[in-house]
Amino acid sequence: MIAALEVLLLISVTFVAAQFASTWRHLRLPGGPNSRKAERPPRGDWAPPVSILKPITGLEDGLRANLETFVRLDYPDYEIIFCLQDPEDPALPLLRELQTRHPASNISIVVGDYSGGLNPKISNLIPGYERARNDLVLVSDANVRVRPGYLREAVSHIRDPNVGLVSHVVRGAEGATLGADLDNGYLNSFVVGAVTLFDRVGISCVIGKSMLMRRHDLEVLGGLEVVQDYLAEDFALAARLKHAGFRVVISPSPVDRVAVRADVRTFLRRYTRWNAMRRTISGPVYMLEPLANPTAIAVALAAAAIAGFGPDNPTIAIAGAAVGLKMALDAGTQILLGAPLRARHVLLTPLRDFLLVYVWAAGFWSRTITWRGKRLVVGRGSKLKVPHARPIRQRLKDPRSLPGLRRVFRARRPTAW
Repeated sequence: MIAALEVLLLISVTFVAAQFASTWRHLRLPGGPNSRKAERPPRGDWAPPVSILKPITGLEDGLRANLETFVRLDYPDYEIIFCLQDPEDPALPLLRELQTRHPASNISIVVGDYSGGLNPKISNLIPGYERARNDLVLVSDANVRVRPGYLREAVSHIRDPNVGLVSHVVRGAEGATLGADLDNGYLNSFVVGAVTLFDRVGISCVIGKSMLMRRHDLEVLGGLEVVQDYLAEDFALAARLKHAGFRVVISPSPVDRVAVRADVRTFLRRYTRWNAMRRTISGPVYMLEPLANPTAIAVALAAAAIAGFGPDNPTIAIAGAAVGLKMALDAGTQILLGAPLRARHVLLTPLRDFLLVYVWAAGFWSRTITWRGKRLVVGRGSKLKVPHARPIRQRLKDPRSLPGLRRVFRARRPTAW
């Protein structure tokens, strides 16, 4: 058993090292934070107009500062469409204030009532998408914060007619609570490593925080409606565009996903939902995901060594070294991303890894999710469906009307009460 765990630990550490190496190489591409060239947004005469769609639901962490970065983009011609579903959304006064304070910016607010899909984000976007006037459409979540050259950099990739979708590396930022630090640390370690590693082998793991596409390409596929019933709408869009012959580009220029005050329960719920989604997409490969978590394997190895040979066994030192290496690689990835690194971020690595074992296991038994108040069942390929309706339990005055007693009183004449 110890020998088997040692082999698994070696495989796991190798995989994490490969993630780190792929992140390092990806972020050194032109435009990335570690590129050899000075980080300047590409300029030129080609700057076609862009419609930016922002789905808004409530007052998210840092919403005002997030949206201000989009108002101040260094780009000649773009419109911003804020998409809402609730006319009493608490974010609506903030959006109107932005619209008033920046009259030169082309800002629209669309309060729609589309209910044709099960994915609440896509249902929110579709009315704004129908209102958009430009062929280039950028979908960007409300919790995203960008730099002034963001739009120029994104558009520079889609100038190639063979590119159908441009996404970005996502960096967790602004954490002030334990849950937010866990969430941001996961984005800045496993997620960025997986995205860059799989991109190198030709698998596009698009994260829908930032997606630039051509409207006419989407219309050929059926518009946003084709993914309105998928939990992983970003993955589904990328898969359809690749199937149609287009390339998907993961830009090395990070965008910030802001999470300031999330709690641990929110972290667990979010990534339980993510794992339920990944399991339906990955299939049997999902079983191998713990190999990206050396901490859990190292602890199992140390426990087995102590049980079999006592606390003086040198295998325990090997397990400890593996945990230390994982902490160092995660910290190194965060440095590569340009995210501020604090001592607590490094020390939280083992706790985060143990919690990720739990949410990985939860991905097997959790098929029902709750997303923005909707209870949904995640099927194959992250296809969503509504759970079967259950009969409403009512408190009945006549006990003879209860199902278990009907047979007993079936032959008797009902009694007036």
